[in-house]
Amino acid sequence: MEMKQEMLAGTEVFKLAPGDIDHLFRRSGLNGNNLSPFRYNSGQAATSTPSEWFKVLSESPWLNQVARRLLEPDIKIIFNNGGGVAADDKYYVFLSTDDRAVLAQFINSEQDILLLLFPDWESFLDWWSGVYTSEGTGGYQTVFPNILETEVLICALHCIDIYHRGYLESMLEYRAGLDLSITRQDFVQLLKRSLVSGDKRWLLPTMFEITPGLKSTSISLTPEHLKQLEELGFITSNEEIITLAERTRLMGTEFITSWMGAISLLATAIINGEERNLSRVFLAPTAFTNHLVSFEVGTEGKSRFRHQASTAPELTKTLVKWMEALQSVAGIVPAQAAIIADSNEQAGVCGKCGSEIRPGKKFCTSCGTAIQ
Repeated sequence: MEMKQEMLAGTEVFKLAPGDIDHLFRRSGLNGNNLSPFRYNSGQAATSTPSEWFKVLSESPWLNQVARRLLEPDIKIIFNNGGGVAADDKYYVFLSTDDRAVLAQFINSEQDILLLLFPDWESFLDWWSGVYTSEGTGGYQTVFPNILETEVLICALHCIDIYHRGYLESMLEYRAGLDLSITRQDFVQLLKRSLVSGDKRWLLPTMFEITPGLKSTSISLTPEHLKQLEELGFITSNEEIITLAERTRLMGTEFITSWMGAISLLATAIINGEERNLSRVFLAPTAFTNHLVSFEVGTEGKSRFRHQASTAPELTKTLVKWMEALQSVAGIVPAQAAIIADSNEQAGVCGKCGSEIRPGKKFCTSCGTAIQ
């Protein structure tokens, strides 16, 4: 993991050896909960010696904040990186009801534990987006304008991979043009092979491999899904042949030339004493935009998705609102949100674009959306 030190201003950084976790349990007096990736080993704590790194943390004023988040968090977010040419990586972010601080926890190649304590979610995102996301360009055309069944997304990503496959084959065979047509039967069979392969060099398998819980989703592909794909401009088709259309060619070229890898986020919380999944997100940054996909379960148990193409600042605004929603569900009210709720004179936030709205305004001055 690349660390950009110039972006860590105001952040406390600590390092621990694996055995230090037992000493952190003893020193803090915490028992741990199901969200923590760590469990207490009393025997090892009694016989082992803490590292010098632990001494630095134990003597710092941040000991309790770190221990509370690492051992008994109220919200845990699992980040998985992979796909394309990106190295596989897994790390965690923890939040607590105590205050707005955010703890990010990484494991390095020597299995040592790296801890970054940020003042709040916004400062974490400032750092994280600078490392893991793309600046993007404004005005990226809307791809999926509505909430759609996940099968539509699966077929769309499969089209992008087919385009990529055709591009590589044309290069290997020294052909100037691409074959953009495939039979419906081959389309479906290749899709099945793609999902079974788990090959993260391709976009569709990557989404399933790095997004927790997605593999257990029930997939039922119907002609209606291909019809929706055609309406979105990904394909044209008849009874036998599917031909890749302009949207596939544009996004296929985008991912071939600038996709480095993807990221998934799974947020969980302790609610009524039980660990529950709150939200699942897939992010595929390219040089042109950050493709953010959030999944939800509909009334009939069908998996659905929302897609948003964002520049880095837009993505940050979206994830700030995402965290506010998670905290609300988990019963955590950020200090700043509590102040706003207690005073009618405080500024509000536009639900569409995230811009600040002063009291008394009936429309957002940035995007024109009516204020409810």
